Amino acid sequence: MPDKASGPLLAQLSSTLEKDEAQRQALVQKIKGIVVFVIDGVEWTLDLREGQGKLTKGAPPEKADITLTISDDNFVKLVMGKLGPQQAFLMRKLKIQGSMGLAMKLQPILDAAAPKAKL
Repeated sequence: MPDKASGPLLAQLSSTLEKDEAQRQALVQKIKGIVVFVIDGVEWTLDLREGQGKLTKGAPPEKADITLTISDDNFVKLVMGKLGPQQAFLMRKLKIQGSMGLAMKLQPILDAAAPKAKL
């Protein structure tokens, strides 16, 4: 993971997909596609097609269903709930290419990337 602020959040998302079978299945059922995050020019592919559910660094093996381009700082704000996806898009802090319908379903992905509270 990069030494950017988004690194731990991407690691959390990856960990959630690996360890939480129920949440991974729920995300796959909801999204059913390939989501690419371009954070400060670095591509991260979130493969949520049937039978998948993993995050990898780099370009997707196939055409992405949606590509989200955002700065590292704004990605962190998005995941932490300090910036809403619609607000980020309207303020041009988030660029979306591809399925707008899929863009409306982003919140569970952001929730999965959020740090888990340690009880």
